[in-house]
Amino acid sequence: MKSKRVANDRGLILPLALMAFVILGALAAAILSIGGSEAQIASNHLRSVQAGFLAEAGLEHAFNTLYNSTLAPPNLVTAASANLQNVVSNSSLGGAGSYTVQYQAAGDYTVRVVSTGVSAIGGSQAIRRAVMSTFFRSNDAILTDGSLTVGGSTDVLATGGTCGNVHTNGNLDLNGSNVQINGNATATGTYTTSGNPTVGPGSGGLPDKVIPREYVPHIDPADFLNTAKAKLPAGSVFQMTVNADNKNEVRDGSGDLLQTVDDKGSYCGWKYTAGTTASWKFSDNAVPPGCNGTFYFQGNIEVSGSPGNPDPWKTTLIATGDIKITGNPTITADASYTVHDSLFIAGRDVKIQGTPSNGYNGLIAAHEQFDLSGTGTIVGLIIGENAFNTPGSLVSANTVTGNITLTYNCGSTPPLQGPLQILSWGL
Repeated sequence: MKSKRVANDRGLILPLALMAFVILGALAAAILSIGGSEAQIASNHLRSVQAGFLAEAGLEHAFNTLYNSTLAPPNLVTAASANLQNVVSNSSLGGAGSYTVQYQAAGDYTVRVVSTGVSAIGGSQAIRRAVMSTFFRSNDAILTDGSLTVGGSTDVLATGGTCGNVHTNGNLDLNGSNVQINGNATATGTYTTSGNPTVGPGSGGLPDKVIPREYVPHIDPADFLNTAKAKLPAGSVFQMTVNADNKNEVRDGSGDLLQTVDDKGSYCGWKYTAGTTASWKFSDNAVPPGCNGTFYFQGNIEVSGSPGNPDPWKTTLIATGDIKITGNPTITADASYTVHDSLFIAGRDVKIQGTPSNGYNGLIAAHEQFDLSGTGTIVGLIIGENAFNTPGSLVSANTVTGNITLTYNCGSTPPLQGPLQILSWGL
């Protein structure tokens, strides 16, 4: 069979060449378009990154300003108002861009800070937010910066089993088989036991275990007085101070004089004794009418009576000197009368030999040392700052003995400041 002759194909070359040029042109245009988009994307990304760095710089500036400032005025919000003005007005960074910082109170010890960064190469913005706080929350039922001895029939319990801990930044000695600590008993210093006390599995200290130091807040009666005056009605605050004539002046929360008390006189059941260090003693078994409230004393105080039965005493007791409890007071909290979650606050020592009881998560705090040896039932926590022992004060070493039952549930929020920290940080 003969094959057919193929037709002439010379006319196909030009169309094919044109099609190839069209395809190549389209590819070139696409490549150029992609290149331009990549450049735009890179430029946008650069602006965004720069703005993000600027916004974070604003947060860092705010944090460092607050961290290095004096946080003593009564809360973080006051400190922010006093110290963040220069951060807010710092809008230029030498041509690199700018940031602005705003803050909002979120409680006495917490502020929300918002920083907005603006890039100099295109006006892109990035916003970063942080929650900064000096709020102190303890995970320990007993916390001290010095050495501690726990003995007798001491029970440290925890509601929910999470906060029945004991910690000291010094040495810890647990003495006796009747000592029961639901949580961990830890010491940054040496850890010794005798009599097989019951403790949690994470307990220990030197020489077997290295335990880091924990932050112990500063205990200053004046801080609690300031909180009381700021938060409570004036008629619920009693300031017992000594004047130049060695007489006791009783003033309310606004500073108005209620009464002047001579030596051996009394007010609201508190008998005043003048001296180099003034002292007050409450020995009644009933709270006089109108005497629920927060009491601040310049000097030492002692409660030897049994007030609060059948109606609990609504009080917080604050003293610049020592606090001694030898009676059986029954105390409860009331937002109209007491400093939040605060029971006994001493500028020197706290010594409890009686059988006090309280129905709320109250703080017992000593600027120096504490000694609990009664049979009390206490709900809350104990903090000893362990400042240098004042000669002649009640206590020289931190001890808990007797038949003390201490229950703590982590929920206590007394007006204590901790170190500034960032609780959250993000977009």
